Amino acid sequence: MAGKTEAVQLRKGLSLYKQPGSPNWYARVYMAVGSKKLHAKSTGTTDAKLAAKLAEDFWADCLIKSKIVDGTVPSRSDLPTNVSLRFDRVADEYIDRLEKRAGSDKRRQRNLTDAKWAILSSRNGLAAFFKKSDIGSITTDRIHDYLAFQIDNSVKGTLAPATQKRALSVLSQILKFAFEKRYISNIPLMPKVKLVDNPRPWFDLKEYQKLHVTARWNGRRALKQGDIEAANRWLELADYIVFMVNSFLRPSEWYDIKQKHVRIVPNAKPTYDPHLELTIIAGKTGQRIVTTMPRAAAAYKRIIERTGKDPEKFVFLDQYPIRQTAQERMRDRFEALLQQTGLVFNSFGQKRTLYSLRHSALMLRLLHGDDINLLLLAKNAGTSIDQFERFYLSHLKTDQMLENLHSFKTTKRY
Repeated sequence: MAGKTEAVQLRKGLSLYKQPGSPNWYARVYMAVGSKKLHAKSTGTTDAKLAAKLAEDFWADCLIKSKIVDGTVPSRSDLPTNVSLRFDRVADEYIDRLEKRAGSDKRRQRNLTDAKWAILSSRNGLAAFFKKSDIGSITTDRIHDYLAFQIDNSVKGTLAPATQKRALSVLSQILKFAFEKRYISNIPLMPKVKLVDNPRPWFDLKEYQKLHVTARWNGRRALKQGDIEAANRWLELADYIVFMVNSFLRPSEWYDIKQKHVRIVPNAKPTYDPHLELTIIAGKTGQRIVTTMPRAAAAYKRIIERTGKDPEKFVFLDQYPIRQTAQERMRDRFEALLQQTGLVFNSFGQKRTLYSLRHSALMLRLLHGDDINLLLLAKNAGTSIDQFERFYLSHLKTDQMLENLHSFKTTKRY
């Protein structure tokens, strides 16, 4: 190699040199990138062979930047065969696409959040493993290696299968994105991660009744004591519990519902009680119309009596214009009620949350409904038959299944 300040030509437009006072090699690239033509960077090493490799990487980075138009990475066919398309750069471009498309769409925003989590989670994310490697070098074997890396670098040294499946889903989307852009010529097969389905915590009929009756009793007691604000909080929580268990909504679907999204349907037939039709604008599975059980209509009428009729008012916690705050306040109130009633955990030691109201709604329908059409129930709840089989039907106790199978049009109102 050359003396201390003598340049070493590696290829046309690329050379190594040393600066006075520094033992490390520097890479120098002559190439038009934006408004600059000369680019220099320390390789951080005194090893000539390693410095030459790092200089080639620097040259490739400059070449890619020189071909970027409007922030778009060039197609592999537009680059010399010895230039790799780095995983981190393609992942960044994929995130940029998601951000541009997300807008105010909550479902797309959730997808963006999931993608950022899977890519950027510091210890065991996709970026921590694949780093600057060529996206074209990602094979099924490499993905298996990533799954092992993800477990080894997790906080507890173990991961739920659902967590790994979530990361693989994001990686699959990045690879599909790269294929669409012609950065890669094929998409490797994704390893299969077997999910272990655990029973989801819910409330049986007595527990559900204990919840909303206790909340209503708290409200009435506060009212007798002259604490109107506390009374309204507890009474609203009681009606919220009844509304949720009789409407099959997810915790992410209630807080955007305004009065204009609710229609009271009168008893069109003698056998039908008045019920509600809810327009869900931003559900997890998209927009849908939900038909509720009759008790939801009774709860809604009580809410209107307390808060007044206004199409633009939110049905619950209208005083919080930032709806994430409304969600947090409802969660805090519900958790306080769980503590008071001793219903924080189920018999398996699983912690109950607001989501347990959704599980309760579906389980109570399956247990106490008469000749339930699962397809219609799944569509109304914004889920699938597969989800019922995995999380609800498969976890019914033998005596519960027997009661449902042997029922003769008996009705239990809740």
